[in-house]
Amino acid sequence: MTPSKRFLPVLSAACAVLAAAPTFAADTFDCALVRKASSVTQATDVAAPFTGTLIGNYDAVSNPTGTSTVPGFFGGSGNNPIPYSASFVLGGDIVSAPTGAFAATVDMELGAISIEGLSLDLLGGTPGALGATLNINYSTFRTVNPGSLYPGGVTIPVPLGEATVSALVATQAAPAIGTLTAVKGGYTFAVAVPVVVSLTADLLGTPIADGVPTPGVLPLTGTLLVDGDALVLDATFSNSASQTQPVGQAFDAIPLALPTVIPAGATANLLMAGTVSEVTVASGLSADLSAVGLRRTNPADLNGDGLVGAADLAIMLDAWGGTGPADLNGDGVVGAADLSILLDAWG
Repeated sequence: MTPSKRFLPVLSAACAVLAAAPTFAADTFDCALVRKASSVTQATDVAAPFTGTLIGNYDAVSNPTGTSTVPGFFGGSGNNPIPYSASFVLGGDIVSAPTGAFAATVDMELGAISIEGLSLDLLGGTPGALGATLNINYSTFRTVNPGSLYPGGVTIPVPLGEATVSALVATQAAPAIGTLTAVKGGYTFAVAVPVVVSLTADLLGTPIADGVPTPGVLPLTGTLLVDGDALVLDATFSNSASQTQPVGQAFDAIPLALPTVIPAGATANLLMAGTVSEVTVASGLSADLSAVGLRRTNPADLNGDGLVGAADLAIMLDAWGGTGPADLNGDGVVGAADLSILLDAWG
């Protein structure tokens, strides 16, 4: 059988598939964030109001040199509970330079964009910190050892230290397809990327977030420009949430180092008891992302002209039954499976 007759069934099958298949003009670009041009702001505000009593840590047996508390301006004797109202506040903004990568497939004819394999380290490997403060308002009282007067009726902020956010990672959880619109100088796009977000944080050495993945969505909008084999993409996203949860949790004998007021410069060692009524958590995440990408090489583009077409089919047919670059599935022989891959990439 002559070579031309040997390939007639293959050509016939190829023509039938191509006649029935739509043509596409999609290009995939492997993209990475430009760290110096990207930023993420994580805003956190946690408030937990509570009420209770303060009392010195004096104990006649176990701590006879400890602090005693007595009510009023002129005091008295003994170690007495002092009523208070307070709120624990954890808040601040963490601004970071993120790192990450993803694949963007753009189809200019269909006006579509898809994002795959997105993985973002939103902290860029650098931990952030949030300030923890106790805002407390109490009735007037005095302390003994050290001796100090604490005038009441004024809310006093007491710094407690910092919460450290050591990891904040977003990983794509499902395919994301959005719209691509031609504008002067390039394209605009909008695509919502389903992700899972993992947060790891501790407060004063105690874990408060253990990295458990939480579902979310990154609503990316922005502009992109395709220049030859390069893609330049700029995107923003912003989302926020707030939730108040009733608690009713009681606590007892929590150590509190309270700076003296009159005179200042010393520390009274108190024990705090009370009940937390509720916890309100407000959080926001916003970002400006800049990425560059390179066109992904299509293995079916056998002649390297940027288009899978008749020239590539001819190369494959010439290698039929052998091996080499036309062995697209890597099974060691150029055959029907490779032809199927080539036809799937046609156009």
